Amino acid sequence: MRAEELIKAISEEAKDNDRFEELKWGMPMGEDLGGNLVLAQKKVKPLTVRNTCVTGAGKTHFIRRMLITLSCLYDRDDASFFVLSKNEAYGELLRLVSADFTVPYIREKTDLAQAVETLKELLRMREDGRGYPHLFVVLDGLDELSDCNKNGDLEEYRDIFDLLMRKSNVDVICGVDLGKSIFSGYPGAFLGIGNCLVTTRESGKADVTYVNEDSSLTLPMPITYPNEPSVMESIIYLNALPADRE
Repeated sequence: MRAEELIKAISEEAKDNDRFEELKWGMPMGEDLGGNLVLAQKKVKPLTVRNTCVTGAGKTHFIRRMLITLSCLYDRDDASFFVLSKNEAYGELLRLVSADFTVPYIREKTDLAQAVETLKELLRMREDGRGYPHLFVVLDGLDELSDCNKNGDLEEYRDIFDLLMRKSNVDVICGVDLGKSIFSGYPGAFLGIGNCLVTTRESGKADVTYVNEDSSLTLPMPITYPNEPSVMESIIYLNALPADRE
């Protein structure tokens, strides 16, 4: 489902019953201080989330809402989502009928290794011209797995990044506690030049910064994002939208 179709469907529902604000906040987009709907992205290329890192309390919740938004910006045949995480909450996204999600079962390092082999095969298929045009890879909570992140340098993340870097139409969204890694004082080195860092604050608020050419960070841009209704309620709402629209 593309964004303009989603907006049209929401507008049709809201037209006669003054529910636009309620429906808008049911979507997982954020809102800046000017009241504009926003999504973490590169400034120079709107709706691009290449190598976005989310850190802070509630990062998994933020990422799930971000993924729902992204699923609204692509037709089902245009993009796929591959989630590497031990957090069971991502399993809810398998219910989205308008998006293709793969969420392997990961509870220990051996599970992660098997999932990475599946990811490698997916990348090989893309090199042969098969599969979806766009791929989003999510890495969240891998540093919390047993036997992972032994040196505090987010080795598992870096190894997967090595697979994905310089791949066309492959975006990475990760959730990590930078404060417990060697990148705590130098997050730009972890993210890479031109990429985005989202730091979630208290409920429904976050700061968005970007990495400059010298790996320094821009000043944070505050955004708010909805906590209600729940992710599952948003999924149910999206699944209920008409499949065929004029």
